[in-house]
Amino acid sequence: MSLLSSLFGKKDAPKKEQVAVEVSATKKDASKTPSLHLKGKPDAVGLYPSELVMLSLAEQYTTTETNFPGYLTYTYEIANPPKILKSLQTKGLIEVGSAIDALDHFKLPELKGIASSLGIVVKGKKADIISQLSKAGEDSLSQFVKERTWKLTVSGIEELKANPYIQYFLEKHPYNVNEVGVDIWSVNEQFVKKPKRPYRDIIYCQLNDQMNKAALAFQRDPMSGSANTQQYCECYRMMGLFIEEEGKSFVNAADLYFQYLFNRINIHAGLQLLQTYKLFKNDRKYQAEAIQRYYDNIQLYPFHKTELLRLIDELNIDGKAARESMITSFKRANNTGIMTEQEAADFVIHELNGDGDKSRELAEKLAKKAVKKLS
Repeated sequence: MSLLSSLFGKKDAPKKEQVAVEVSATKKDASKTPSLHLKGKPDAVGLYPSELVMLSLAEQYTTTETNFPGYLTYTYEIANPPKILKSLQTKGLIEVGSAIDALDHFKLPELKGIASSLGIVVKGKKADIISQLSKAGEDSLSQFVKERTWKLTVSGIEELKANPYIQYFLEKHPYNVNEVGVDIWSVNEQFVKKPKRPYRDIIYCQLNDQMNKAALAFQRDPMSGSANTQQYCECYRMMGLFIEEEGKSFVNAADLYFQYLFNRINIHAGLQLLQTYKLFKNDRKYQAEAIQRYYDNIQLYPFHKTELLRLIDELNIDGKAARESMITSFKRANNTGIMTEQEAADFVIHELNGDGDKSRELAEKLAKKAVKKLS
């Protein structure tokens, strides 16, 4: 009896005599054969995300560049940057730039050296010197500027304007949506379906979807570990910072960030504490350590304090009003646990004030109170 049959209580069907059958390839079979292509979905022009990334970065590289940064491969799965750049040139999206275009890639001493060779007296910052050298003309500069850089064509510029989400993933943000499963590929898929939809709406909706997905996962199985609760909380943080980045509603940004803190205290760290305490019910020493670790899991790190104080400053409220705002948001989170809304607000205020002893004392006191109910 096979493994599946034994698990489901079914008997194996009697074995039949094997008959060799010759199957000829048909068009239907061929259509099921996977074809190798770049990752993601092509846009209206036929470019994939990795090609759009290289298009966006093209002007940073010379036409003979062979040393490309590793992140192009491990972040955007670009295995052969020179080949993609040549392909973009063939498609008329980039072209070889002029000697003047290449000046920006020279260091200040090199620019001054070119100016000296041309008998030009230059002064000021790098941008000023490039401007002064540009007046010498293409022919004069060509004898000193041998390397050329890539330059976007009008078509290339329009292509990037049509895919604004690419630049978002190349920019630096105070958060990283990739950590919670929102990446250039998932946004690409949705953007290609509805290219007129604002890409930031797509990103925000995907953050919200990932949060709900994580919530369902740990609700179905509270003992599944901390990965789901961590993702659930981080989605709140990222949505808050995402809205703050837009600069439209600091009230909503702060509200989401406050809920992040409350969920981190009660769901992420709270569930870990209760699960550990139940799991090691016969190990008093380990249970005591779990109570101490509860504070370690909810304390505010420097980046938390920076983000939180910045949001409070943007709201233009004092400490008392900040505490009240937190309590209001904590109630909206609708997730009680180790700490009540008021207790969590006090904990955060202690942390922001640098009163680590007070916040640790409060955390351990409430943790002991919570686990006492288990026994």
